[in-house]
Amino acid sequence: MYFKALFTAGVISLFSLPASAFAQVACQDDERLYSFADYIDQRQAGTSEPLQLTVATFLNLTPRAREVIGDNLRLLDSECRPMQVSQGEPPFRIEMPFSTLYMGFYDAVLRGDERTQQILLNSFRAEPVDPMEFISYFTVIDSGNEELMERLARSAGINIHTASCDAETKYLHFADLFVRFGGSVYGEHGKAWIVSGGQPQVTSVDANLSQEYTSLAGRRCGVSKNSVLSVAEAAGAITFDLGNRAVDHWWHGDKLRNFYTEKHTQWLELGAPDAVPASLFD
Repeated sequence: MYFKALFTAGVISLFSLPASAFAQVACQDDERLYSFADYIDQRQAGTSEPLQLTVATFLNLTPRAREVIGDNLRLLDSECRPMQVSQGEPPFRIEMPFSTLYMGFYDAVLRGDERTQQILLNSFRAEPVDPMEFISYFTVIDSGNEELMERLARSAGINIHTASCDAETKYLHFADLFVRFGGSVYGEHGKAWIVSGGQPQVTSVDANLSQEYTSLAGRRCGVSKNSVLSVAEAAGAITFDLGNRAVDHWWHGDKLRNFYTEKHTQWLELGAPDAVPASLFD
């Protein structure tokens, strides 16, 4: 079974988000934010209690509002638990849905807000995801807009990928930023198994699902399988290269699929060790 791209134009589709991504919808921002002049008066008089804000709202505060609020602020995490900030940042990295972090980072990059970018990179971590969600992140961010992708990569301190084509073509996956935000992928009983082969697709062995690579502009131009597998490995997955022939892919008959499914089952029976024993493939 194949996934269709779940992201468009640099904005994550709401239909692609896990339930956890909507957790903060239930959290309520402090109503005093909407009568900010009164709050400022209370703040100056030293009688105001700390504001309680969701992370999404906090990331969209104007510089002026952030200056006025200062450390008189409690952030609500994904479970609506309040956390006092110090010097404008939480005391330790808060786990949040990747969608919240990405959209906050995307907006901060567009408006050139380096302070918010650094707060996001230093003070937040992407929540772990299951293999089905993770492979959907192998979608190119705003394909064709190399300037935007380069700005995102540069701001995040990561390298953008360059495809081998007739003309140099650059690309950046959502998965690259997910890993930059400390995100990881886990299978139901241990590390996720991710494979890719001779067709432009990445597959979750655990979920028996594939995501097609984003098409790139240009002739004979495609996403590098190695770039996908290396990012999957950085996210904590166990990865396998199925080969480079056109027939070396998950959905070509049953032989290859059954082989890796059987090995995955045997690995689970061994207790799902972090390192796959070499004897498993003897």
